[in-house]
Amino acid sequence: METMEIQIPYGRKKLTLELPEERVVGICNPRPMEAVSDPQALLRQSIEASFEERGLASKARPDAKPCIVITDRTRSTPNARIVPILLDQLNALGVPDERISVISGGGMHAPDSREELTRNVGPAVMERVEVLTNEPDNESVMVNMGVTALGTPVEVHRSFATADIKLGVSNVMPCMLAGWSGSGKMVMPGVSSRRAIYHNHKFFVEPLMALNCASLMGVMPPDNPIRADIEEYASISGIDLLVNTVLNSDRRLVDVFCGEHMAAHRAARDCMLPNVEVSLPEPVDVLIAGVGDPALEVSLFQGGSRVCGGVDRYLKPGGTLVMVNACTEGIYEGFEHQEFRKWMRRMPTPQQIGQLVDDEKMGGEKGCVLFTFAWLLHEMKCHVVIVTDGMSDEELEEIHLEHASSVQSAADDALSNYSDCSVAVMPYGGLVLPTRPSSHAA
Repeated sequence: METMEIQIPYGRKKLTLELPEERVVGICNPRPMEAVSDPQALLRQSIEASFEERGLASKARPDAKPCIVITDRTRSTPNARIVPILLDQLNALGVPDERISVISGGGMHAPDSREELTRNVGPAVMERVEVLTNEPDNESVMVNMGVTALGTPVEVHRSFATADIKLGVSNVMPCMLAGWSGSGKMVMPGVSSRRAIYHNHKFFVEPLMALNCASLMGVMPPDNPIRADIEEYASISGIDLLVNTVLNSDRRLVDVFCGEHMAAHRAARDCMLPNVEVSLPEPVDVLIAGVGDPALEVSLFQGGSRVCGGVDRYLKPGGTLVMVNACTEGIYEGFEHQEFRKWMRRMPTPQQIGQLVDDEKMGGEKGCVLFTFAWLLHEMKCHVVIVTDGMSDEELEEIHLEHASSVQSAADDALSNYSDCSVAVMPYGGLVLPTRPSSHAA
């Protein structure tokens, strides 16, 4: 039998997988996107133009207090390239470094360490300005700025809420909860309180049940109330300008979109969409998926939410998902990894998760990720196998998942469980947007 060789990212290396060619229904990769030849020039030109378009010179003065919110260690945003340009631009308008703060907008993620912050923004930025992390449980640093139409309290970190100039830096890609990441997400959940985050994230249940699927990946308003709420929340916060990057699968800069947060987001999304949509001609027995980005492989929670949130569209009921995920920080990189572990052990049904979130017995940020696993395990009766060095057999078994030491052994075992087995591969499962089966015929 002829075999084919496929490379699957794992952390910062690639694993080699061999599969019987006649069994492979498809390989879903993002389309090649050419990186810009001079990323620094593009970033500087785009940021300078957007400062002028947004009229930020009128807000700049020597005693102004700007705040720049950035993505944390779980994202590959080129903050170390972008933040110095923003600082230089503010300096050019007369604002000195000592008046500027940068905050790592990790939402409910455990805070970046000093080393991680330095790696994120670069040593020079750490020396120039104050660099903070979000504190979602510290009520003394949260400022109430109003309420959204859905009743979400707009509670934002004081450094951002009271800033005279509010800037954000993010990367746009498919997201299992907000449809697409980036822009307004820098404020919600980025620099928001636990109470606000929980209220926003709890709205995932009703649309998922209506769509009969595991996630809201790629879904935008009006069908996605979470994204709509995020964008209203960001507008209430008064954010002035967003820098949204588009990266290719090698994490190199393809383009940048700056400006008003919703317009810049839609422009970045429109740039990415035709390059990340993937499809298969039919559902398969076995789907092998890498996460595809070392930053997202920080945990089972992060990498799993990206992969599980889309592959339900292509797995047959009773099929097997083989996920390649380094899980460098284990099960969950957030404040409450033991709480997430507890719920993974219990593995409620999707309907039970919805009720638990509605009753505020489970945080929405944990519930939406748990939902993706529960959908595969309960609704679709699938097997989920994790190829990782970051979690043990015992850790995965207790949360109803299986462990494999190599992607080849996991694939061989999975294929042996089905007669006339069909298989597909998504090497960059966390970076693509699987189209729904109904769209294949369109």
